[in-house]
Amino acid sequence: MGQIETAVAERAVAPQVTPAAQIKGKLDQYRPVIAKLLTGTGISEETFVAQIANAMRAVPGLWDCQPESVLGAALRCAQLGLAPNDARNLAWILPYNRQAQFQLGYGGVMELARRAVPGLRFDGHAVYPNDEFDLDYGKPEPLTHRPAIARQMERGGEAYAWYVRATFPDGSVQIQVLDREGVEYHRRFSKQPKGKMWTESYDAAALKSCVTEMKRWLPSSAQLVAGFASDERVLDVRTIGADMADHELEAAPDNVDVETGEIIDDEPSP
Repeated sequence: MGQIETAVAERAVAPQVTPAAQIKGKLDQYRPVIAKLLTGTGISEETFVAQIANAMRAVPGLWDCQPESVLGAALRCAQLGLAPNDARNLAWILPYNRQAQFQLGYGGVMELARRAVPGLRFDGHAVYPNDEFDLDYGKPEPLTHRPAIARQMERGGEAYAWYVRATFPDGSVQIQVLDREGVEYHRRFSKQPKGKMWTESYDAAALKSCVTEMKRWLPSSAQLVAGFASDERVLDVRTIGADMADHELEAAPDNVDVETGEIIDDEPSP
């Protein structure tokens, strides 16, 4: 627990119990549960603790969250093999009403899909007014995008569209494009529409919306189902349990929305 103890020392400015000390105490208290849930993930306890420490340094607001929710979100990251709160945008542990919330990043969605289909490739970008951009599903190559910078031009304003392209090993291509109206449609369903991701990393949120919209055509896997089902949820270490983890990591039937975990007839599109 060295990294957590270091964090405790960094923040210990008074004799009262600090948030960092509470986190360390909960780590010790739930050590058997944590060890059980880390089994089979390939994540050691040392790495797990390091990921928590790094996540809390990156997002200081987590120090004020209920420790059990921090540990629960971190455990879900470990179960999915996604390191939280780093530049790869795989997964995030974010504060929400003094609770830590698990959030799946667009990089995490793509990583889980690549694990399901080795050789699957993704690319995606924001589109700006001065970019050369064409989308025609009737063409053999339906999408062309030449950014303004390639022509030594300024962007010309804010992005107006975002796309993600998946290229499968057999050469087939799936493209999902959203304009700002489509992205804002997804934002309305977010539990944190004014949260850090939407207000400070809009392009990342927009690309995640594209990947979410594409999920109907992505390969299904137990981890991808669990990732979408856990997205923007508070996961408490006291209740996450091995039974819950095993249940959520089962493949969902065709009529289960992998984004919400709810049984539906069909999901509306923007």
